[in-house]
Amino acid sequence: MKKKQMIVVVFEILLLLTYGLSFANSQHKDPQIHKPSITLEEIVSRAISQNELMTKAMLGLEYQEKIELQKLDAFGKPLKTDRLEFLVKPGEGFLLSADPNSGTLSFRKMSTKDIQKAQTANLVSDYLSLRNLVPRFELHYEGMNQWHGLASYIIGFDPKPNQPYQSKIEKLINSVQGKIWISKDDFSVLYVEGRLPKPVAMAWFIAVVDKLDIHYHANAEKGLFGYMPSLFDLEYRLKYIFGQSHARQIISMKDFKLPQQIGSN
Repeated sequence: MKKKQMIVVVFEILLLLTYGLSFANSQHKDPQIHKPSITLEEIVSRAISQNELMTKAMLGLEYQEKIELQKLDAFGKPLKTDRLEFLVKPGEGFLLSADPNSGTLSFRKMSTKDIQKAQTANLVSDYLSLRNLVPRFELHYEGMNQWHGLASYIIGFDPKPNQPYQSKIEKLINSVQGKIWISKDDFSVLYVEGRLPKPVAMAWFIAVVDKLDIHYHANAEKGLFGYMPSLFDLEYRLKYIFGQSHARQIISMKDFKLPQQIGSN
């Protein structure tokens, strides 16, 4: 497939969470709040380790990915929809190079080797990895829950007050509030839901993000490397003096499998 490039607004950098965090499904019961058999710190530590193992494993798998970008009107109805579908092969990945001041993001398919070169040149930051995200928030245990029949630990997260940031992207990330569903079985992140509890000023009073809703789902069926990413749904609205930008991005992944060896049936 030919390489393609898309320019999208800065908030879509959160799609990196597809390989990091996850956000929960409406098909859950009320949580049973009781003390878990392990500590909150151990739950989070194991989730980080499992997430890193899954992320590395994905580089050796092939899978189908679809990206749908919707431009929305003031009522949230789609005005325009762009779609991109492709097969991700082993050794391929995505470079997301953001301009934190202008609020744009260059998104393109590349080889893992080229991505590593870009990381070395500081074109890509890993501050959105689960390991680096956790210290940004106040975490609290909210009980057990069922996610598609899977026993899960529910961890709530809230913005830390006066958390430092070096760019508009980090400022926005630091302001998100939500919950994470973590598998009791293998500590895979199963589901995440996040939102902005209050508007975030991006350029004094000139531009304000007043809506950011994030939902991430893992596949309910456990594979070779745990519960793999299935759906990432992000909707945001940026308001400025002369108008607004309201959009939604939906990323879905399926058919994860080891590549077929040459000469095999």
